[in-house]
Amino acid sequence: MNKIALRTAVASAVIAPVMLVGAGTATAAPTVTAGGKGEINIAVPAGESWNCFALDSNFGFKAGVGKIGGFASGSNVTVFCFGSVAPFFFTGSVKVT
Repeated sequence: MNKIALRTAVASAVIAPVMLVGAGTATAAPTVTAGGKGEINIAVPAGESWNCFALDSNFGFKAGVGKIGGFASGSNVTVFCFGSVAPFFFTGSVKVT
């Protein structure tokens, strides 16, 4: 039994610093702005990884970051983004021109 406890303690001592090195917080959340006709722009902070999904009021669904087009003109687009560091989640909405 003591051998198992010792192995667990050693493994934890080795793994904990590695986990802390990868931990962090986002410098900022993505921003959503209206682009050209039927377009939105999702700006992601440099050096961060976010996966974004956009849904317009006509149930048009798109995924990605940067300039995304193909939305119905005049519709409201809601964006959901998921990141790998805190705050982990972002949501925003914009009216498409």
